Amino acid sequence: MKLNSSSMRLLLGFFALIILTTLSAGVPAFWLTRTQLEREAWKQVGNAQSATQSLLMAEQNRVQDQLVLFTERPTLQRLISEQQTGDLQRYLQEFRAQSGLDILLLCTAGDELLAAADGVTQCVPGEATGFTVLNGRPVFLAQGTAVSEAPTVTATAGTWLEAPFLERLVAATGVEQSIVSADGLRLASSFAGADNQAPLAAATAGETAPRQTLTAAGRTYYAAYAPVADSGEESSLFSETALAVDDVIATERNAFFILAISTATVILLGSLFSFWFVRQVNAPLEELTTAADLLGRGYLTTPIPLFAVPVEVKTLSEALYRSQASMLDALRESSDAGERLNAILQSVVEGVVTYNPQGKITFWSEGASSLLGWPADEVLGRPVNELFSLAEDDQAQFLDYIPPAGQKREIAVLTRGGKPRVLALTHSELSPSGDPRVGGDAVQVALVFRDVTEEEAVRRLRSYFLANISHEFRTPLSTLIASMELLLDEREVFTLDEVRQLLRPSHVSLLSLQTLIDNLLESSSIEAGQFSLRLRTFHIHEAVENAVNIARPLLERRRQALSLAESPQLPKIEGDTARLTQVLVNLIINASKYSAIGQPIELQLVQQGDMLHVAVADRGPGIPEAEQGHLFRSFVRLGSGDQEQYGIGLGLYVVKTIVEAHGGQVGVDNQPGGGALFWFDIPLRQKEKADEDSPG
Repeated sequence: MKLNSSSMRLLLGFFALIILTTLSAGVPAFWLTRTQLEREAWKQVGNAQSATQSLLMAEQNRVQDQLVLFTERPTLQRLISEQQTGDLQRYLQEFRAQSGLDILLLCTAGDELLAAADGVTQCVPGEATGFTVLNGRPVFLAQGTAVSEAPTVTATAGTWLEAPFLERLVAATGVEQSIVSADGLRLASSFAGADNQAPLAAATAGETAPRQTLTAAGRTYYAAYAPVADSGEESSLFSETALAVDDVIATERNAFFILAISTATVILLGSLFSFWFVRQVNAPLEELTTAADLLGRGYLTTPIPLFAVPVEVKTLSEALYRSQASMLDALRESSDAGERLNAILQSVVEGVVTYNPQGKITFWSEGASSLLGWPADEVLGRPVNELFSLAEDDQAQFLDYIPPAGQKREIAVLTRGGKPRVLALTHSELSPSGDPRVGGDAVQVALVFRDVTEEEAVRRLRSYFLANISHEFRTPLSTLIASMELLLDEREVFTLDEVRQLLRPSHVSLLSLQTLIDNLLESSSIEAGQFSLRLRTFHIHEAVENAVNIARPLLERRRQALSLAESPQLPKIEGDTARLTQVLVNLIINASKYSAIGQPIELQLVQQGDMLHVAVADRGPGIPEAEQGHLFRSFVRLGSGDQEQYGIGLGLYVVKTIVEAHGGQVGVDNQPGGGALFWFDIPLRQKEKADEDSPG
């Protein structure tokens, strides 16, 4: 029986009710009985204490009366006056025996002892009378004048407050008695086994010391303390009245045992009845609960028990039976819909993946297999982070980059073969599936993604192109505007040399714009598939001369000398003069940009068999070997050694396209003394082609 089941709750409720009912009747009765017994015990202690005080006062009066009777006897007067010491001593002994006094003595005014009827051999000062301590023993003393004429004689009478006296107190009060000093020391006590020190709290005359519970000789006592003194005087002695309460404690203990046994008996009998009753009531419910649990775990064909009574259970069993039928119908419809949905998902190009809260794959579509290379039968149950490896951050996890629901994010991942792909990804949460094989009853997440690697590459290329082309246009235009503003300023008159100085940067800027625009146009025609050559026979010097004239302003500005080294009697070539001129301009300007100011540039024309070898050598930083293979691609450029250069990376791409269209090839080498050597080879003679387009 489970702790959170209705049966257990009913049983616990019955147990609690039985316990509360039993204790509500027994505990108050026990408490009242115990309280009443203690109250009666303390009342008896109080009565005994009052009786003790009365007996002490009676003893005080008796001693004082005996003293008065003793001092008024004529015989005492005569014996004192005759100074018959022996007779006086015998007289005191006889009177003490008759009166029951413990102490009887006569002293002169100078505290000289005349006679004594006890072991006391010294006179007692007048201030030491009353209830006091004499020689470490509790005593009551009274004094009176026996002879008033000079010399004065004082009589002292007293009784010891010790065992004989205390026994009389015990007989009269029925409780144990002790005489305690002000510091709590028991000077005399009637019960054996008590400690010498009493638990006496501070008290003053006329006050009752607090009640105490003490143990002596294995017995328990209720004790009360009261000062022993005349009214208004400070007391040096206290009376201890102690009542043995072992019977009271035994009675309380028996009452508690009776209460505990009766409570346990009632609880046991009530529990047995409750268990039987709950079993009878909950047996049908347990059968229905078992059936419902099996239904919830997917066993939808579980037989449902039907009951005729009670009415509530009957209604519940019929409702569960109807729910089973409805679920079977819904399951059939859901299965059909699921098959249709799965067929749709498997047919889409995009990848569709679902995973559970533990981050493990529960569904993998054909589109996902096509994009990432993982077949579905190998990924189910595996972690998402293991299958989606990040291409740019191998320390992070894929799930850390999942965008919020309803948003899209592009993430670079690696396929099964290690190829990088950029995926445009969205996700949403799904309702619990209820299938235990894939973590049912837990919210799952669906990922939908498609391959945008080429789109991302184009977008980055476009951004790079726009960023650089804007700078390439802005720089020369700014130079032109500045030169024009100076020339148009009417406040100054420029000389011819000054005008030339102002126009020289403008000329260089226009040259840069022209080169840039030519490269852009060539690149556009290449990308559009409309690139073509206009072939004619000409001498390579014609293209060289045109290129040098175009690049001369830039070379002059950077103070760079251009030298020409060529083989003698170079034959003519067949090609596109304008396009080859553009090739030479791009190579010369490229060498100028990446060479330091004042460094020479060399142009080489060499015949190598049936090929013309053209090379431009600079004194720049050279080209790293790792970059040489990518240098002739579009939008690829390097920084210079002495300063930052800007460009859009189209010049060498155009060079390579034009040279290859002429049937040649391009390359770059590093010179032994430093610098780069850009070269191209083209055939000296080509087959006849009448304005025919070459491969683009």
